[in-house]
Amino acid sequence: MLTRRRFVLNTAASALVLAPKARFVLAQSVNVYRNPILGGDHPDASPIRVGDDFYLTHSSFDYAPGLLIWHSRDLVNWRPVAAALRRYHGNVYAPYLCQYQSRFYIYFPADGRLRVVHAGHPTGPWSEPIDLGIDAIDPAHIAENGRRFLYMAGGQMAELTPDGLAVKTPPRTVLEPWPIPATTRMECTCLEGPKLLEHNGWFYLNVAEGGTAGPATSHSVISARSRHADGPWEFSPYNPVVHTPSRDDRWLSLGHGRLVDTPQDKWYITVHSYENGYRTLGRQLLLLPIEWTADGWFRVSPEVAADSTIPMPIPGATQQPFLDPSDGFTTPELSLQWGFWHEFDPSRFTTGNGALILQARGKSLADTSALTIPVGGHSYTVEIDLEVDPACESGLLLFYDPNHAAGILLDSQGIGVRLANGYIPNRRHQGTTRATLRIVNDRQEIDFYYRLPGQPWQKTPESAEISGMNHNVLNGFLDVRPALYTVGQGKATFRNFRYWPSVQAPAI
Repeated sequence: MLTRRRFVLNTAASALVLAPKARFVLAQSVNVYRNPILGGDHPDASPIRVGDDFYLTHSSFDYAPGLLIWHSRDLVNWRPVAAALRRYHGNVYAPYLCQYQSRFYIYFPADGRLRVVHAGHPTGPWSEPIDLGIDAIDPAHIAENGRRFLYMAGGQMAELTPDGLAVKTPPRTVLEPWPIPATTRMECTCLEGPKLLEHNGWFYLNVAEGGTAGPATSHSVISARSRHADGPWEFSPYNPVVHTPSRDDRWLSLGHGRLVDTPQDKWYITVHSYENGYRTLGRQLLLLPIEWTADGWFRVSPEVAADSTIPMPIPGATQQPFLDPSDGFTTPELSLQWGFWHEFDPSRFTTGNGALILQARGKSLADTSALTIPVGGHSYTVEIDLEVDPACESGLLLFYDPNHAAGILLDSQGIGVRLANGYIPNRRHQGTTRATLRIVNDRQEIDFYYRLPGQPWQKTPESAEISGMNHNVLNGFLDVRPALYTVGQGKATFRNFRYWPSVQAPAI
């Protein structure tokens, strides 16, 4: 039988602990892969190669621990192995993981201010963030002859000190936007997301233009090159090298691209994308093969589309199922896939021996911190066993942000359904303190179930529809994800968080 592993975070030192599990989520054909390679919300992700290994991080936005580090041996199958940020540092997005000489760096903005962490290995331990003193977004690093440069959104560039931990010169503009055709339906010019590479005597600069959300055809990857790391830059004749041509395509707003090679000298570009009809999943990670042209540029092969069946990058590798987020809370460390909204306070929770105990905080979702877990898939079922103290409210949600979450809850008034606007229509079974709660997400239409101890399952008369819970409607660049929460006084005890990649959970 095939087995998979669950990765957990040591709250004190980000130590890696492995616990065996044996349930897969998705099956794929041998020696080919289909996008996405990371389902669910993993925006701004871009891998680097370290020998025969690949590592990446991605935007963590409002969740902590942040800057999750993923590892792969084949560019397609990814598992989390560490977190670079062990507490909440603000809204963290568009990070840039890179290696320079013998150290690794992640440059990232937190609440619009550039910072850097560094480590001797991608799995850490990582330093505490260092403030670079620049208000900007989307940093990217490149070096030439010992000089180090930091690019950022808006076509700006600053020189760094030799250690890469401070800014030597103030930012200046070195790149103007590529002229997007006037017929393109886009969100904005939005010159952002720089990614850099030195290859065969050229420095290559990829940027994003068109806006990462908005119309389906907005985003794109624009490429330029120069003989020097600080320019001047000339644009590729193949621009845009990646772009969604039609709103009828499966993968929309393709953009934010970075190149990576394999040990066999095959080249690929990663991009993120919204899935047509499922923007609630956020921006998912895709991988496309590229080819180098005789004149030293690169392009995606015209025969390959984002929805194609594509040969695996590493010979003999097979696309494996996505990470199963089910959690029995058996270890004393919180599993890496979980993230708290706007905080990471290890004193608030304990986990192990089959239970997650979460202390209540605040009076509502607006002043507490939900514990969330991103998932992919058009349909799925999630379930939790729950026990609450008498003055505590707790439950299972599909969570976008504190103002937009739908779910089923339990408190002193009984069991109720919370609609996405916060309204709770009815209550049932006043006085009960234990129940198993279930949410079935059937292509963004949501049903709620519950079971009291020793009794059969019951479906609530209320259901919900959540397709509008996405960035184009609500802002925030977030996704809809299962979540646990606890407000009021006392504590809630959670057991056996279970996930099924369909609406067909065990018999009701």
